[in-house]
Amino acid sequence: MPAAIRLTLRSSVAAGVGVILLGAGGAWLVERAGSIHTSDARVRARMVAISADVAGRIVEIPVDAGDRIEAGATIVRLDDREARLAVSALELELRAIEAEIARETLRAGFARAKGSSRIDSREAQLAAARADVTATAALLQAAMAEHARTRALRDKGLVTQAAMDAADGRLEAARGAALRAAAGVTERAAGAVEAQAEAGEAAVIEAGVAALTLRGHALTQQLAAARLALEQHTVAAPAAGVVDEVFADAGEYVAAGARLALAHDDADVWIEANVKETEIARVMVGALVEVHLDAAPTACSGSVTRIGSAATAEFALVPNANPTGVFTKITQRVPVRVALGADCPPARPGAMAELKIATR
Repeated sequence: MPAAIRLTLRSSVAAGVGVILLGAGGAWLVERAGSIHTSDARVRARMVAISADVAGRIVEIPVDAGDRIEAGATIVRLDDREARLAVSALELELRAIEAEIARETLRAGFARAKGSSRIDSREAQLAAARADVTATAALLQAAMAEHARTRALRDKGLVTQAAMDAADGRLEAARGAALRAAAGVTERAAGAVEAQAEAGEAAVIEAGVAALTLRGHALTQQLAAARLALEQHTVAAPAAGVVDEVFADAGEYVAAGARLALAHDDADVWIEANVKETEIARVMVGALVEVHLDAAPTACSGSVTRIGSAATAEFALVPNANPTGVFTKITQRVPVRVALGADCPPARPGAMAELKIATR
């Protein structure tokens, strides 16, 4: 083949390769201009640490890592014998208080009825004594008038000394009767006061009933707290999901607040991606996302649901205060949450992913 032909062929091949490379580069630039690529993405979920509200020894753990659980399912059961005894003791004490309240209430009613009856009786006696005073006063007035007439007749010699003596005796008898009637009024008045004082016993008993009632209310609250503590000896799942890890074994004694298991809701999983701050302005909520899960052979869809308001560096437990004065500028990253589409396979929290986010 002549050299000129070979040169022409080489030039054509080089030109074709150049066109292909130029087209591929152009397509790459167009794709990059219309999307943001990041491999700094990880599957997230709400991980719930299940812990004990009370201390106790574990008697049963009916679940294991990987088990699917429903809300309220038993995760750990603690020894509750002492808690049951405490509830039984408080129930008995409350029943005793209620019985004492019933007894004192009956006693107060009886004392009130008895006191009312006694007051009525003493007041009737006092009224009768006052009537006697009135009657004896009238008799005394009559005896005094008769005595005066008899004395006048005796001074005129019209009656005998025996008649005068009889008038003196009747006057003294009337005076004695009046004094006894007055004394009877005093005695009956004192009896009425005493009956009223005795009737006050009902008020004292009722005050005791009120104190017992308050004590009963306090015991009711203590019993409710003891029953709650008894329920807390069974550690239940707060929501449906999957058990990720169990951190205790049967027979162990755990303190209140000890972490017993870790679980997550596999129906509420998303991807947390970190996008460079220089590119975050091109991302908007609702943007379509092409998701490549490392654990899945094919891509699936997603969408941006939230864009962070602060860079990830602000979430560090120990922020970099730059104490040496030497500053090295590093591009920060902003968290972006991506919801997985219905075509995505089940994703495990912590798994890695690559994203292609459609931009503005």
